[in-house]
Amino acid sequence: MSALSKFFNTKEPEHAPQDLSTRTDWLRKVYLFENLTGIPAAIDLLAQLVEEKGFSKYSSILREGEEGKEAFFLLSGSVKVIKSTTAGEHFPVAILTADDHPSFGEAALLQTDRRNATIVCETDCQVLVLHKEAFDAFCGEHPEWALPVVLRIARVIVERLHKANNDVILLYNALMNEVKGL
Repeated sequence: MSALSKFFNTKEPEHAPQDLSTRTDWLRKVYLFENLTGIPAAIDLLAQLVEEKGFSKYSSILREGEEGKEAFFLLSGSVKVIKSTTAGEHFPVAILTADDHPSFGEAALLQTDRRNATIVCETDCQVLVLHKEAFDAFCGEHPEWALPVVLRIARVIVERLHKANNDVILLYNALMNEVKGL
């Protein structure tokens, strides 16, 4: 018996269930898994490991500051990414739609950590959830499949870090212009 078998999804989803082939087709379009499209067994296994969940309009899928142990893949609907300031003000930074096959919370697959944004449903949403423990087992049993996914997660994190650094520089320059009276 495989260490992965305990993670195979046998629960009934809460809303509009997706069959395994639909999940497999959808996961092929997710950026994190695009390098696995030539390995059908890898995508098929991931489709068995994910859990499907439904969320109502205006509900939070994850909250900034909470511990994260899973990644989410938006199947249907749209969500707003919200950041908080040190003063406790909330501002939207992005809107993600299922048409783009987005994921969020990917860093939690590499390391359990605090969430750095809140994700709120703009509409009723369906997501696939991949838990860190299941991903760790996937990586342990199939390191050759895991490496391309881990590299994609690292690329996403680095891109977000670059954007954050650029935003800091932009804010610093705006502050300096304000202080200088420009």
